[in-house]
Amino acid sequence: MERVRQAAARERRLPVYWWLGLLVLTGSVLVAVVYRHWPDLALPTAILLAATWIAPVLAQRSLAMPRRPDKTLAPGRGSFADWKRQAQLLGRLLLYYEDEPALPPDLRGRLQVARGDLRDTLRAHPLRDDLERVVARVIQNAVIPMKIWQWAEFGPRISELVRQYEAETLALAERDARALALEVFVERAAAEMSRHCLPRMQERERLECALECSSLAILSAQAHGNVIPPIDRAAMFAVNWCDFTEPWRPALLPELVIRYHQEHPDSWRPSPAAGAAVAPGEEAPPPSRPAGPDSSDIAGRIVIRNGKRYRRVRVRRKRSRSRTARQLPVVNVLLSFGQWVRYSLRAWTQFH
Repeated sequence: MERVRQAAARERRLPVYWWLGLLVLTGSVLVAVVYRHWPDLALPTAILLAATWIAPVLAQRSLAMPRRPDKTLAPGRGSFADWKRQAQLLGRLLLYYEDEPALPPDLRGRLQVARGDLRDTLRAHPLRDDLERVVARVIQNAVIPMKIWQWAEFGPRISELVRQYEAETLALAERDARALALEVFVERAAAEMSRHCLPRMQERERLECALECSSLAILSAQAHGNVIPPIDRAAMFAVNWCDFTEPWRPALLPELVIRYHQEHPDSWRPSPAAGAAVAPGEEAPPPSRPAGPDSSDIAGRIVIRNGKRYRRVRVRRKRSRSRTARQLPVVNVLLSFGQWVRYSLRAWTQFH
């Protein structure tokens, strides 16, 4: 499988290398022609061409989140460099978290206090034990409360997806159609939660998050039982996936989510199943209300103006949403380079 991945990467990179070689060749010819006629403009032309080619790459790179570590640092283990890198990653994560506009003041204060603790520790020439203690404090006092708030704030929106899935699969009799619908809604839940947790994430990273969290949610639901619906489970996994200071742990993460659900049952409430089956020996509940309008509805829709009776009519307008509106605009990609510079300078000055 690793050889297959490497071969697929070479297939993707081969046209890029070919185009890069053509760019260098044509640029060199252009600079040579400019140097032959206007020697003083040759160097500015080369710099302008290089900046034009590198700018889109830097703009796309500015949106990429930092690379997550490969292993978890256990207490009492790891080198000084490992704990320093972990502290710097936590500092960048706190900067990303503070960009959330709906953040409550008390939680924002926690993030600022944790960032100040990290900054003071890194500037005081710390030892490995000092870095280990400050990392534990930041995770306990800032990162974990932030994840709990994210699920409490955006979890109800995922419950709406659960209700939509139940309503759509109510009329589906085939198991294959139900399985395909579940896969679609699970991926949608993971993508939506990642958009709330890290809005500046690249779309390819969001796609990776949706695929990994959805597959893990379906597999863990089969292995650990349907204690939590797969749609909610995928959203919970996405909250942890957006924390780039920890490695991706597909074996331990389902157990942590189920344990959190058991310890905090009020943080998650299952949505009522649409059209639940009636047990044998029980009577079906009577219909709540007929579909036709009654006299109170008709009276509420009639308006009297200047002695004349008018009936209110609701007109629904269907709006066409283009696919390009969901994609990241080119202006945001270019402006993100400035944000990347700001993040890099703040992280270097505060957590270096």
